[in-house]
Amino acid sequence: MNDKQAANPMILDKSVSHPDQDRYGFRHVAQQLAHSVRGIGRHGSAVIGIEGAWGSGKTSLLNLLRSELEDGRENNTFVLTISPWLDGASNSPVESLLIPVAAIIAGEEEKRLSATQRRRLKAKKGLTETAGTILRYTQATARHLAPAAEIAAIIPGMPNAGGALKALSEASLTGKRKTTAELRTEIAEKIVALNLSFIVLLDDLDRLEPAQAVEVIRLVKSVADFPHFRYLLCYDKAVLAQAIKNGLGVADGELYLQKIVQISFSLPRPESFDLRREFLSGAVQLYETVNNSAPDEGIISDLVRVTDIYGASLKTPREVQLALNGLTFRYRGIRDYTYLPDLCFLLLLHTTHTALYNWTEEYLTERSVVESGDGSVSEEEQKALVQTLGECLSQFRSSEAKSASSIRYFIPGISGYKAENLTLFGQTPDDEKAEMTANRRLGSGAYWRYYFAFSSPQNILPPAYFDDLFDKAGNQEMHSALTKELLEKISSNGVSSRTWFEHILSQLTWPMINRHTAAECTGLLTFFFSEGDQIIASYQRRNRWFSRYDLDLNKVADRLLRRMLIVDRPKSMETLLSLTIKGTSWVWIANYIRDLLWQNGLVGNRVVPEHERVLTDVELNDVRNHFCERIINDGELKSQLPEERALGGFIWAWHDIAGLESLKAWIVQHCANDEAFLALILSLRSHIISSSRGHYLALKVSDIAHLFGGEEVLLGRLECIESKGLFSNQTGEIRGAITLSKSF
Repeated sequence: MNDKQAANPMILDKSVSHPDQDRYGFRHVAQQLAHSVRGIGRHGSAVIGIEGAWGSGKTSLLNLLRSELEDGRENNTFVLTISPWLDGASNSPVESLLIPVAAIIAGEEEKRLSATQRRRLKAKKGLTETAGTILRYTQATARHLAPAAEIAAIIPGMPNAGGALKALSEASLTGKRKTTAELRTEIAEKIVALNLSFIVLLDDLDRLEPAQAVEVIRLVKSVADFPHFRYLLCYDKAVLAQAIKNGLGVADGELYLQKIVQISFSLPRPESFDLRREFLSGAVQLYETVNNSAPDEGIISDLVRVTDIYGASLKTPREVQLALNGLTFRYRGIRDYTYLPDLCFLLLLHTTHTALYNWTEEYLTERSVVESGDGSVSEEEQKALVQTLGECLSQFRSSEAKSASSIRYFIPGISGYKAENLTLFGQTPDDEKAEMTANRRLGSGAYWRYYFAFSSPQNILPPAYFDDLFDKAGNQEMHSALTKELLEKISSNGVSSRTWFEHILSQLTWPMINRHTAAECTGLLTFFFSEGDQIIASYQRRNRWFSRYDLDLNKVADRLLRRMLIVDRPKSMETLLSLTIKGTSWVWIANYIRDLLWQNGLVGNRVVPEHERVLTDVELNDVRNHFCERIINDGELKSQLPEERALGGFIWAWHDIAGLESLKAWIVQHCANDEAFLALILSLRSHIISSSRGHYLALKVSDIAHLFGGEEVLLGRLECIESKGLFSNQTGEIRGAITLSKSF
């Protein structure tokens, strides 16, 4: 490999041109073919067909064969290469062959002329006799002649090609016009007389259009019976036969081809092991080139896995190179967002199994919608996806590739082993999700789209965003910027029903948090203790019926606190107690402490297993006592009560944290005036969702009466206010809520 290739591992044309580049054993085939061609003898003639599918390495073999033939070339034997597909439509294949032959014969004839004869020929600016004959034969056979400039470039010692052609034309008019057969006979006799021999290599015949294929057939028929000519034609038999059939209008193009090709040789297919070895080698080299380091054992193991399972479908060297080209084209730009073995998996599918590649993209697209909560997939759609997957897997030859257990290593949510029992969109455990995200796997919700579109999903923030978020959280000087950034994310993301803030919460899983420092987690937890009330209020302004339980704030806070406690428990408890006393979002703080109490079973009836609890009972009671002290001593806390919706939640949190008596004492003091009493009653209504009525607020008096001294006391005061004709709107709402609760 040269320096240019090493600098850029993507080489679009990887045809072998030197034996050192051979990776599939073609040089050994070339050596034997060269030996067989020489065995025909330089005086013999034959048309030999080298047959092989597209991309099987015919050009590489031909390049190596040319080298072998050149190395062992006998005197007066010339090796000519013709590529009709590259020559295009301007020159016919007959011209592409016979004009170089004319040049060779002209050169050989001039060698045999005396000095005087050569001077006369040069003065006439003409061609040797046989060269002129070949050009006339070319005119007759190809039906037109290449431009004079092209002939001048091919035939040395002929500076005035136009004059020579004019002379040929005049000779044709004034002299006796010879038939094509006569011209051919003259050429054949001259070749024998000069003792010349030609080996002609024709490549890429299977790329020709039908009309061009007919021209090649005309070439071979025109010169195949010249003595001392051996032809080697490279083509895909089925493709060329079809082109001949269409171009000549014959019934059987393959049978017609047999009339032209006297000896055929089928290129051996490279062994599957060789193809897989080359792909694996190319992938490893790409990793080293892009990352300036060798891949670790885990990456090597996964590269071997994907190559063994899905590389087994590679059939030709060209498929190997196509897969590596696509891999190189993508990987360099998205290295930081993809896992190379998973990208290899996709590129192998893209090359050998397009249907499964397309299915993978469709499934991951639908899965991202389901995972994000932005939509769902109907049973009918799931059934269609399952059916398509089963059909795709059944097309593999390898039993391992046929199995869903192999593909689920790269694509999550798939269960079952056979086509008839496959299921999709299965739930992925949090630790598995975290591992996929940490390793930038294809199945990661944060990274999957990079594999297809060089970018993250539109409703997913890139991983670098979260790195920056934690960096800000760990730096106290950046906390104001962190607050501004997160609060601004309480807006629509433009492509989803969720806000960016909700997406951020969804990504703050335990595995992600567990990778960060205690200081970074403290910074984020401080944000919740400071801005929790504003977060809830912002969502309630967006949606009247929003509940704090619609956000996962408390669970995220649990994870952050758990991480802090693991690193340094005493210091973390000091931080938590400080936040409990100084945090400005005291409604959210109260509700968070209440949830912790429910976790441990100190209140309520939703106790969780001990290993799932964030704090011990002793630690939690310490937090509880600190907040009770705050409630008792903070006069501002009592006077600046939250809005109606938030007030109800705070009342019940106060009830569980400080106890009923403390709360009743505050209610008696706070509800001295009727307006405050009515506002408190309204805040204690329950949000009900009915399939027939939709959202509404109901008030079951028996549930709240104990806070006010019993039902009789509560209803008596309400009637008293009504009798005064005061606050009719508020009392009307309360009566309506009571009526709704009875109907419910």
